[in-house]
Amino acid sequence: MPTRKRLACSQICAGMYLVRILDSWWKSPFFRHRRLLSSHDVQQLLQSGIHEVEIDTAKGLDVSPDAESFPVEDTQECHPDSERSSSQDDSSSQAPTSCAPERKDGRDDEHQERLIRFRGDTITALEDMFEGVKTGQIIPHVPMQEAAKALVEKALAHPTVVAEILLIEHLEQFDPTLYSHVVDTALMSILVGLQLKWEVKQLEEVAVAALLHDVGYMRLPLNVVQARWGSIGIDYSLLQQHVDMSVALINKKTQFSQGIVQIVQEHHAYLDGSGYSTVIGGNPVSDSGTLLGLTDYVDELLAVGNSSGSFPVALAIRRVYQEAKSGKFPTRFVEAMIRVLGVYPVGTVVQLSTGEDAVVVKQNPEMSVRPQVKIIKTCTGEILKKPEVKNLGIPSELKYEVKITKVLDSADSSINLREILS
Repeated sequence: MPTRKRLACSQICAGMYLVRILDSWWKSPFFRHRRLLSSHDVQQLLQSGIHEVEIDTAKGLDVSPDAESFPVEDTQECHPDSERSSSQDDSSSQAPTSCAPERKDGRDDEHQERLIRFRGDTITALEDMFEGVKTGQIIPHVPMQEAAKALVEKALAHPTVVAEILLIEHLEQFDPTLYSHVVDTALMSILVGLQLKWEVKQLEEVAVAALLHDVGYMRLPLNVVQARWGSIGIDYSLLQQHVDMSVALINKKTQFSQGIVQIVQEHHAYLDGSGYSTVIGGNPVSDSGTLLGLTDYVDELLAVGNSSGSFPVALAIRRVYQEAKSGKFPTRFVEAMIRVLGVYPVGTVVQLSTGEDAVVVKQNPEMSVRPQVKIIKTCTGEILKKPEVKNLGIPSELKYEVKITKVLDSADSSINLREILS
């Protein structure tokens, strides 16, 4: 007998298990739908204007026998919480209070697949929310807060896998949308914050700010928004207005804290004065504002870099480290980012001291300059049909030490990074 039913929103009650809403995602008061409904949840749904929902009677209360309901197909919801198995307890949606060690039981591939899907669904959800801003709707506070909590939860549970996903997703042709940028910036901010040993509450706050920091672009002309990704002939003074517009939209009839507003306002206010945000009263930039500024800057380097194109991740990190030594960012923040990504991040194409070309496939946490690689080309230039795996952290049987000598161009069309890293 089918256990999923479609109900009018007026029929729901506390104790029912919500699977999804059957209406525009924009109306939803929740970011993650699957939950055992409380009285407060029911009240929020009734006030949202949603007409129909789907429930699962195997996990919660059923509708009264005399009420009209309709069975629905057991389809997976296209939503960030759809990856969760039915056996998971709903308390798992709460962010943990400490960083648990990552599992090492061979399930990394499974985690990676699920997290890639989670990232994609989160980007889609953010697109819905941002597009609503264009038509004058306010930013939905509760879904945005829950989105940030979900990102923190994933990063706490699987920090290494999340970092690898961010790097692998950048190997494809860059997706010039704000939605992927803000999600990736939020994830990187969380990962670096973890390295800095920030509390969960601070991680969630900077994650919300990261998701919101570029929402002001939705009120700028399309050609100006596209300029963000390297167009020529644009008035950049207009482009810079996105910060003030973001702050105005966040403050518009919303419940976001002033701490979040401050972080957004500061995200282009670099420590050496090279940014273009104004910090109220000349106050120093907060740690959270500085971190968001760093991760936003690095993500843009990886996207467009400069007039000559985007940077390989290893070279972007090297550039940012040099800028940190000159005072643009705190060195300890950049060092924390290097601990997250590695000196030679996953996907970096390198040349070894043997003359062979290789791709970095895994970090050795205790030996960041000696990662695991797959050799793809011999010293004579012959492309290997089956890449040879080599762990540079393990002493070689040879009399000489094999090490990385150069970072190569990852845009070489003869190199299929996705295939090599799979």
